[in-house]
Amino acid sequence: MKLSDLFGVSLRGLTTNKLRSALTMLGVIIGVASVIALVSVGEGARRDVIESFESIGTNILRLYMKRWDARLTLDQVNELKQRVPDLEGTLSQVWWGERVTYEGKEGYWSTQGVTESFPHIRSHDLYTGRFFTAVEVEIARPVAVIGWQIMQDLFAGRNPVGKYIYIEQEPFEIVGVLEEKGEYLGEGVDHTIYVPITVAMRRRGTDRVDEVLLKAKSRDTVEAVQLTVERIFEARYGPDSVWIWTQQSMLEQLQESTRTMTLMLGAIAGVSLLVGGIGVMNIMLVAVTERTREIGLRKAMGARQSHILLQFLLESACLCALGGIAGVLGGIGGSRLVAKLGPRTAISPLSIGVAFGFAVLVGFIFGVYPAMRAARLEPVEALRSD
Repeated sequence: MKLSDLFGVSLRGLTTNKLRSALTMLGVIIGVASVIALVSVGEGARRDVIESFESIGTNILRLYMKRWDARLTLDQVNELKQRVPDLEGTLSQVWWGERVTYEGKEGYWSTQGVTESFPHIRSHDLYTGRFFTAVEVEIARPVAVIGWQIMQDLFAGRNPVGKYIYIEQEPFEIVGVLEEKGEYLGEGVDHTIYVPITVAMRRRGTDRVDEVLLKAKSRDTVEAVQLTVERIFEARYGPDSVWIWTQQSMLEQLQESTRTMTLMLGAIAGVSLLVGGIGVMNIMLVAVTERTREIGLRKAMGARQSHILLQFLLESACLCALGGIAGVLGGIGGSRLVAKLGPRTAISPLSIGVAFGFAVLVGFIFGVYPAMRAARLEPVEALRSD
């Protein structure tokens, strides 16, 4: 018997009871759609991480002090520029207040004190206005550059340059707005206010720097910069006095975390696909029982056990394949809906291929027992069946 004939017989078997076939496919549809939609959420998070780190640069290192007695000051940071030949620039940062008010409006946003090198080190352009200068940092002038989202929240998108906001009840003139960068987990440059680091240090009553971004001249010199800086601070404060993390190592760790999360989401969604497979096996057993006389007649006319086995396997696989196609369309639609409601999603061809292929595989696996049961029926007994 030709394979095309077996396909025809299998499809006729599915269309004999359209409603039952549709309800059986529903479990497969939900399973495939869930896998694609949930994996797209994990993939979107992974791409957010990559873009967030690449926007800063893979030649950036982050420097923290491990011990409280190991002081990190602006003078020490400026000294690094002279002693580390592969260092292109530095960006010192100090965290300060969060309460911001403007004409009766109030909000809580992260406020950072930084130096004038911020646009260069972070590779960040301005939407409007300018960034504060080295002179303004030196004289601790109360000026601020705000993130794009803060402009939307406080000024409804209107140009805020020249207006004053109050940070922890201190007035600051807005001199610029940073270009929109998007956000990662609700945070980022768009939700941050930047002021001269000297202002933040005076308001906090400290001369310590919380964090320093070190920009190596190239990606190839990152390791050399890290080793040189570690040796400088070890000579001053002893071993294990600083933490230095490279953007590349942090990116790899976060990618691994998001990859694990994506696999977990896919596995959770895959359970519903297995449940759908059990439903397929149940319906195929019912179909074998209902078509016992048909099987007996076909065997009496010369059909082999392999023909009956393949017929029901194809019927089960076709059922899951049709459900898989509908599930792919549903998963794409669900992913787009999720993206409109909140988190970013990204559909990968691999997730579509794996979900669809797994659906067809489920059809074959859960169709084996019903198909074997049908193939083993004796023609005489099958023909006697009511």
